[in-house]
Amino acid sequence: MFQQLQRRLVEQAPRILRHPLKLVPFSLQQNLMERLLASVFKEAIADGDFEFLAGKWLKVEVSDLELCWFISEQDGKLVVARHCEQADVCFSGTTNDLILIAGRKEDPDSLFFQRKLKIEGNTELGLEVKNLMDSLDLDGLPSLVRYPLLDLATFIERAKAGSAQEAHSAPAGGVAPQL
Repeated sequence: MFQQLQRRLVEQAPRILRHPLKLVPFSLQQNLMERLLASVFKEAIADGDFEFLAGKWLKVEVSDLELCWFISEQDGKLVVARHCEQADVCFSGTTNDLILIAGRKEDPDSLFFQRKLKIEGNTELGLEVKNLMDSLDLDGLPSLVRYPLLDLATFIERAKAGSAQEAHSAPAGGVAPQL
């Protein structure tokens, strides 16, 4: 019963959250995203690891929430914009898949080949972004980010595993027994 509730919550949460999140003013989204990026990537920014994004734009799209942000490096910090003339590279995926990637519960390459993570545009730039994300040490994240992210990723992972297990245990006719 708990697994079914967990699975339904994971499946339905993006649909439920989509409309309220659209009401959040972009200035608030921008402020939150810039602070979060500065905190999460503090060391990488200080080391100049994001200089390859200077004058270029990365589009990050959360498809099921219908949210997107454009991210670039300017004057040694990551900036977020609502629009840009043209993104150099675009990463898009669903809420759950992006959380699984961030929480290291799913490999971005696997999701890319399953067509769950889309990377479009400048391939070289996309690879640099992906490699930088892969090199991020979760232990270096602030605890207010790390623990909720890991807990949420584990919750989603378990729900997906329970869903896959249900699909495999269904009778040959495709109808699962009713409780």
